[in-house]
Amino acid sequence: MIDKRIRAALFRTRLAEAMAERGITQAALARACGVDRSTISQLLVSDKRMPNAQLAADCAMALGVSADWLLGLSGRPEPM
Repeated sequence: MIDKRIRAALFRTRLAEAMAERGITQAALARACGVDRSTISQLLVSDKRMPNAQLAADCAMALGVSADWLLGLSGRPEPM
């Protein structure tokens, strides 16, 4: 089982990576997910904050990656 801090760090890294690859800003991702930009900002900087299942799925869909990959449950970024 992966420690929550390690999983949160992996999520932050992968979220930032997917955003950079697609050229999506925090504001654009927030709009696509229906949340405030500060929510996305917190996900990218907090070492303890993890998204709820809905937000993880929304981020994955907006970025064209799998939620499992964002959460560190899979090594493959492409969606199912």
